[in-house]
Amino acid sequence: MTEHHEAVVLILDRLKTEGLEWYRGAKAEDVYLFERRISGSFSIFDGGEIHTVGRKPKGSFPAKKILVMTPSGREEEAILGLWLRWNFEADPFEFRLFLGHWCEIDGQKTFLAFRFDSPEQGEEHNYYHCQPCRNFGDKELVPDAALVSQRFPTIPVNASNIVELTVCALMSSMGHKKMKGFVRKLLREPASASNAALTAAYSRCFA
Repeated sequence: MTEHHEAVVLILDRLKTEGLEWYRGAKAEDVYLFERRISGSFSIFDGGEIHTVGRKPKGSFPAKKILVMTPSGREEEAILGLWLRWNFEADPFEFRLFLGHWCEIDGQKTFLAFRFDSPEQGEEHNYYHCQPCRNFGDKELVPDAALVSQRFPTIPVNASNIVELTVCALMSSMGHKKMKGFVRKLLREPASASNAALTAAYSRCFA
């Protein structure tokens, strides 16, 4: 496992811990909302597959499970979740991080999702980028998915590796201040503080 793989593991493991702490301590109505919104399609991811990133050259989080994230608080009745797939054997390697947002807009249940990708082969999307999507890690459309193109727009992401891509993806949902605090707190832990890829990502993304 390289330092980049390890840094992604450290970030996602902390994210999972905080998400599960929120869920287990949430008010009954919040838990009910969560279960009512997604239980027909997904369940909560609480396993150890995060630690296989890099140790397994090819893998993903379990199908139909999401890493629940602490709500941003910007909107009522909103749920945030994350899913990851990778293939470091491919050339170029593949690293796809899905962010999903279940919410209610004008009384209508809606699923919004974005896929954060490593550079692809060819000259069209040969940069770190983000695209809207209507699925969450597989080809099956998610119920109530917003009717959006899954190829347009393709938004460049200011990242040069998978650690920075992960930080940028999470910053898109947390905001700059909250994400900076999240990484700063993470860097207080010995394993994180000694990870050069994580400290470099912090310096580059939050300079």
